[in-house]
Amino acid sequence: MKVMLFDGSMEGLLMAVYHVYVDKEEPILYRVMDYERNLIDEPVTLTFDEEHFQRVKRSMEERFDVETLTLISYALNHRDPSSPTLVLRYIIRCFQNPNNAHNYQDELIMKVTKLSRQVSLESHRFKGFVRFSLVGTVYMARIDPDHDILPFIAPHFAERYGDMNFIIYDAHRQEAVLSRDGQWTVKKDIVLDEKLLQEDSSIEKWREYFTHIAIASRVNPKAQKRSMPGRYWKNLPETEQTIT
Repeated sequence: MKVMLFDGSMEGLLMAVYHVYVDKEEPILYRVMDYERNLIDEPVTLTFDEEHFQRVKRSMEERFDVETLTLISYALNHRDPSSPTLVLRYIIRCFQNPNNAHNYQDELIMKVTKLSRQVSLESHRFKGFVRFSLVGTVYMARIDPDHDILPFIAPHFAERYGDMNFIIYDAHRQEAVLSRDGQWTVKKDIVLDEKLLQEDSSIEKWREYFTHIAIASRVNPKAQKRSMPGRYWKNLPETEQTIT
């Protein structure tokens, strides 16, 4: 059975949509890095074609509402290896009837919606979970999110810190947002020297600020973990004394 492999990008996803409709391929799609080869499947790596991509893109923009397009973007970046296949089948289902895009009685649509919400929630959380250190003239931060959220948090930080150059490094995926003068891009296959992720005086000031605003009598570890899950704490200087 043929399975399609792609690089995880939206462009690759839309190429898969094209091949399902035009070449009648089975809607089975994996990111190259997630796929485990076996003796049954016949893997085919998709190649990009601008004309085919634009054709599918125009069709989706004409038939799908903004909420549906946003849902697709978030769900595609979920870490689950099955997410590309689910999103691909969701797109096909929406083409069949765009009015069913948010029909939560449909098992497939509910699954994709759940994936999307998880990535969206983590993206929202990390807008408050990034701590920068100044290295030379560049502010640097390390994060370890569950999902591929850099494209979703980059606009927020580029707008908020448009007057400074910064790097946000996803250590797990070895990807980074590079921002200069408010213009940002995501670079892949980057291995940063840990020495560049050093602490500076701004980190110490953040610890002092956190200590001074804390009210000992109102400390609530359970509530803290609900709003700031423990798996993120290793990159938050204010929690280093709390980690168990």
